[in-house]
Amino acid sequence: MPKKMVWTVYGIIGFIFAPMGFLFTMIGLVVGQSGRFGRIRWKGNSDPAIFTAVFCGIGGLFLLLGLVFLAVDIRRRYLLRRAYEGGNCVDAQILGVVTQRNVNMTYGQPRMVEAAWTDPNGVVHIYHSRYLKTDVTKLLKSATVPVYIDRHNENIGYVDIDAVLPEIRIHQ
Repeated sequence: MPKKMVWTVYGIIGFIFAPMGFLFTMIGLVVGQSGRFGRIRWKGNSDPAIFTAVFCGIGGLFLLLGLVFLAVDIRRRYLLRRAYEGGNCVDAQILGVVTQRNVNMTYGQPRMVEAAWTDPNGVVHIYHSRYLKTDVTKLLKSATVPVYIDRHNENIGYVDIDAVLPEIRIHQ
């Protein structure tokens, strides 16, 4: 069964900025063109070209930022999926559960499982799992966790935290 890769804040911002930028650009083009051909009456000395330039400029900027944010997160998800499906699986030693103090979410500060693996050359690689909502220190089934390392880039590794955790359901 394929793993679901979660969206990060970059993807969420991209999902907001891209449609908003597209909408602003279309409003600028439609209203500006309607004003040029006399379908909309402009009062005073205002020019429809200024309206078009402002809306299309802001819309284009938002659209560009949204698409860049989406591309960054889609690429991250693609690389993690490639590592999981076709990478080398190693058993990494769990170093501990780290609280991310620089991130604050609705349920508090998320945690990440930190795992280390030493390659045959003696280099220690440290990988982090996805964000977890609760402290899972006492729930871990083993002291090692499978990490799928990409064959092309050893900096990319998917920590399969679901393999060493029971199913967790949080009730409010």
